[in-house]
Amino acid sequence: MLPFLKLIRYKNLLIILLTQILVYLFLREESSIGDILNPYFLLLALSTFLIAAAGYMINDYSDVKIDVINKPEGLLVGKYFSSRWVLVLHLFFNFTGICIGAFLNYKLGIIDLFTAWLLWRYSVSFKYKLFVGNLVIAFLMALSIIVVYYPFRDILLQWLLFYACFAFMTGFVREIIKDIEDIEGDAANNCKTIPIVYGMYKTKIILVYTIVSIITLLLFVIFYFIYQKAIIYPIYLSAFILFPFLRILMLLRNADTKKSFSLLSRNLKIMMVLGTLSMALRWVWINYSI
Repeated sequence: MLPFLKLIRYKNLLIILLTQILVYLFLREESSIGDILNPYFLLLALSTFLIAAAGYMINDYSDVKIDVINKPEGLLVGKYFSSRWVLVLHLFFNFTGICIGAFLNYKLGIIDLFTAWLLWRYSVSFKYKLFVGNLVIAFLMALSIIVVYYPFRDILLQWLLFYACFAFMTGFVREIIKDIEDIEGDAANNCKTIPIVYGMYKTKIILVYTIVSIITLLLFVIFYFIYQKAIIYPIYLSAFILFPFLRILMLLRNADTKKSFSLLSRNLKIMMVLGTLSMALRWVWINYSI
């Protein structure tokens, strides 16, 4: 069971599920905790879960040669699961997820079909191309937030777009850092990732500019809520998102080993979760004006 959970990246799937729960509960005009049992929401979450899990499967299937170099201890396909079994399960998960999405909303079904195709193309082609793979994953992270809008039209769009932008930009930064971690195996397999093509110095410049853009977005939101006389939301964003990003900028300057970039990647993942949890503060702000 544990190898299968690793194959579908269960920790990442739980983060996606948590994100959609928080969007559904706290970014709607009116909602309550009991709404989480809405069968339409549960089906939406299941659809997303299945398609994302299928994406992780096909990615591991395509990454066998690279993973032998980058993380041989984490190799799953060929060790625990046959290639044929992974492909069959990948197709089953995708088909089921797309059918569920189409049942909920035909537009959602089209998005699910496009997402499944995009994940497949990413695993066999896009991730080896300059910028394309990074942008695709960042886009899909934002899309996992946006899709909640289609079955539930009472989602507040301005909040949804802010969190989608945050997910996109943070995901883009983390994907570049992961490329730096995997540079040895990627280079051996002729991948055209950003650190391979541009080198470490220019890659760090790209990261710095993107992080500064995230910080600018955060400052805009923080000052907006200060103007609105909110207290808890700007304090939370400053303490758990803004200042940690400033720290990452400082750590990035001296990062030069796989271990140091792995630490940055883990920190970013924690910040993404903390950023997602801040959705609950909208409900606090609306109901208690603090």
